[in-house]
Amino acid sequence: MKTLEIFQKYPLADLIPYGFFKLRCALDRFFSTAVFRLKCCWHGIDLGPHARVWGKVCFNRFPGSKISIGPGVRIVSRPYRYALNCFPQSKLSTFLPSARILIGDNVGFNAASITARSKTIQIGDGTIIGANSHIMDTDWHPLWPPDKRNTYPGDEQDEGVEIGRNVFIGINVLILKGVTIGDNSVIGAGSVVSRPVPANSLAAGVPAKVIRKLG
Repeated sequence: MKTLEIFQKYPLADLIPYGFFKLRCALDRFFSTAVFRLKCCWHGIDLGPHARVWGKVCFNRFPGSKISIGPGVRIVSRPYRYALNCFPQSKLSTFLPSARILIGDNVGFNAASITARSKTIQIGDGTIIGANSHIMDTDWHPLWPPDKRNTYPGDEQDEGVEIGRNVFIGINVLILKGVTIGDNSVIGAGSVVSRPVPANSLAAGVPAKVIRKLG
């Protein structure tokens, strides 16, 4: 519904709080986007034009690593701005010089955590990522032997992640190392993705499995 139609249809008692909400959104977007651009400049992050940001985005870029964000990115990290109540902030981190986070054009995410320890995490154009989702290229700790679990293994255990174009990742999804997700696929809410998902597929579950083809 267009803004003019809203003002013509509903009473003033409804329109006043709604108007203040829209004003808050506009001011938050203006200031959050300005801070986001400054932080990208400070951390040496490549950022395309037309970013739209609501709320806080945290960066941790290791020297020599790369974080690149394409044009038209949309990031929501404010509880009031999101339909569901589940998150604090967005975070992009690299931990070794070889790490890469490459985000394509017109990508949207809501309080997602993207962590590249040593490999490349690539997200294709037009992909949207639901709140409180985590994408990582590492297990962080060795599985065996048990007395070594408090140590950090070498980067030979890490594996990159590639997410295609126009992928829809639901809320509370965990995408583990070595995963590829094909173009246009959908990952159901609450899934743990530990194996490849082909293009044009709906996958869900723990671990995520292909439920059906799309289209």
